[in-house]
Amino acid sequence: MFQKRSILRILSFLLIAITCTIPLAEPVFAEEAGILRSFSTENPGPGEEFDVILVVSGLEAAGIVENIPEGFAYVETLYPGEAQVNASGQNLVFSVLDDEKIVYRIKAPEEGSGTFEGKWKDFLNGAEGTIQTSGVKVDPGASAAEAGPDSAEPRSSGEGPNPETSPLGIEILLMGGLAAAAAEKKRRK
Repeated sequence: MFQKRSILRILSFLLIAITCTIPLAEPVFAEEAGILRSFSTENPGPGEEFDVILVVSGLEAAGIVENIPEGFAYVETLYPGEAQVNASGQNLVFSVLDDEKIVYRIKAPEEGSGTFEGKWKDFLNGAEGTIQTSGVKVDPGASAAEAGPDSAEPRSSGEGPNPETSPLGIEILLMGGLAAAAAEKKRRK
């Protein structure tokens, strides 16, 4: 009888200790997932190219869909490279594999403004989220940077399904991008 009570007390103590310790240790192991967007300028000149920077945290294998405002045109992805992006209309779909930053270039229209929107999905734990909307307004008083031969026409990084078609279509597109990116990383090693 005495041994049973002692064992139950020890087990109860261990259960309480474990239950109290796990919430304290969790923030050390888990980084909050999310993406922050910024611009090289929020007031580009008419026809000027500018960079959009996405800072990624807590996402190892994920997909990002960025919606570019009407009138603004995708030019290229500067980092991590064209292999991890698929452009379709005003949507960009990025594959994230341990990337901490994505930088892509946009060409502003001759006038107007627009709001960039985005969402992400973490394929490892199924978490989803949105990227805070960000606005850009063309400044007619700003002079556009001199356009070089490579920046005359916006370029698309390839044809593909429209990411707006369905959530399943988005996941298939992103998984394909992840597989291609993983194969490219293996090839480089």
